[in-house]
Amino acid sequence: METVVGTLYERSREKYSVSLLGGENGLANSASWVYLAEDIGNVSFLRGGEFVLTTGLFVKADVTLRDFVEALALRDCSGVLVNIGPYLTEHDLTQDIRDFCDANSLPLFVMPWEIHLVDIMQELSAMLLQEQQRMTSLNAAFEAALYQTPVPEVVLQGLRHFGFEEHASYRVAVIHNLAIPAKVSSPLNRRRMRYHLFRHNNLHVLIHRIDQQSLSPDELVDLACYCDAVSMGVSGPVNGLHQLGTGYRRARFSLSMAELWQRPFVGFEEMGMLQLLFGVSDLSLLEDLCDHYLGPLEDYDQLHDTDLVHTLKVFLICDCNLVETALRLPAHRNTVVYRVRRIKEVLQLNIDQATVKFNLLLALYIREYLSM
Repeated sequence: METVVGTLYERSREKYSVSLLGGENGLANSASWVYLAEDIGNVSFLRGGEFVLTTGLFVKADVTLRDFVEALALRDCSGVLVNIGPYLTEHDLTQDIRDFCDANSLPLFVMPWEIHLVDIMQELSAMLLQEQQRMTSLNAAFEAALYQTPVPEVVLQGLRHFGFEEHASYRVAVIHNLAIPAKVSSPLNRRRMRYHLFRHNNLHVLIHRIDQQSLSPDELVDLACYCDAVSMGVSGPVNGLHQLGTGYRRARFSLSMAELWQRPFVGFEEMGMLQLLFGVSDLSLLEDLCDHYLGPLEDYDQLHDTDLVHTLKVFLICDCNLVETALRLPAHRNTVVYRVRRIKEVLQLNIDQATVKFNLLLALYIREYLSM
C-alpha cells in the first residue's frame, strides 16, 4: 500500500498549521510525489497522483482557483495545498470549490503564508522518497516470487515483513496500458486492502489478498478498465505466496487471450479447456504440436516477410467469417480470400473441416502460452 494523502496530512497538520477544507473522502488517494504548480499550463504534464502545492500565483494570468482545481482533478492529482497569502485568501476558497473537491475526492488544504513552502516540500518529498525506496524493495521481492520455484525463504521473509501473510489466498492481475495507476490504487486504499501494484515488463502487476475487503473480479474490471485502451488478465485464487508464480503466468495468459479475443478483460476461470495447458509438464510435447501444425506457415512468413499466421489466427477466431476477418485485420475481403487460399496451399490442409480448425486454433493458443 502506497503513501496516502491522509498520511501526509497527519505529518504536516500541526507542524505546518495545515487545515483540511474539502475532499475528505480523498484522503486515501495514493500520493506519488510533491509538485509545486504556479502555472496552469504546466498541469498537463502531470501523470496522476501528484500532491500539488501552490501560492496561487496563477491568478496574475487571470486564471481562477476553480479553473486550477478543475485542471488538477482532470489529471488525477491526489490533493492540493494552497499557501494562503498575497495571491489567494480563504475567501477565495468558496463553498463552490469545496463542494467540487468533495464531489471529486480531491483533498483541499490551506496553510498560512508565514510557513515557508520550501520547508514542507522538503519534508514531504523526503517522506515520499523513503516510501519509494521501500516500494523498490517490495517490487524486487515480488518479482523474485514470480519467477523462483520454490520461493526462497529470504524472499518469503521479506514479503512477510511487508505484511503479506505466507499462507493467505491471493489473486494476480496483469494490466496493459494502465496510464494512471492511481485510478486503481486509490480505491483499493479506501477499501483498506492488502495489495501491491507495480510495473513489470511494460505491464502493471496487481497482487492483492482475497478477504472480506477485497474486490470481486467484476469490481476490479470496473476499476482498471476505465478506458478502451486498457486490457487485463486475472488469475483465479492462488493459495499462498509460493503460488504467486503460477498466478502470474495464468494472468499473463488470460491477458494474451483478452487481446486475442479483443476483449477488455479475461479471467483464467473462463478459459475453459485451455486451463489444461498449465497441467502439461512436458513442454517439448507442446512445442512439437505447434511445429507440426504451424511450422510450415511460420517458415513461409519468415521467408516471404508475410503475416499469414496472424491472418489464420483472426480467421479462426472469427469462425471463418471472411467479412468479420476483413474488419478485424483490417484488410479488403478479396485480400483475405487470397490469404486464406495461400494458407491452405502452404499447410496442405482443408481448414474448413472442424477437426482441422480445432487443431490449428489449439496450436495457436499453445504458441501464445509458450511465448510467455
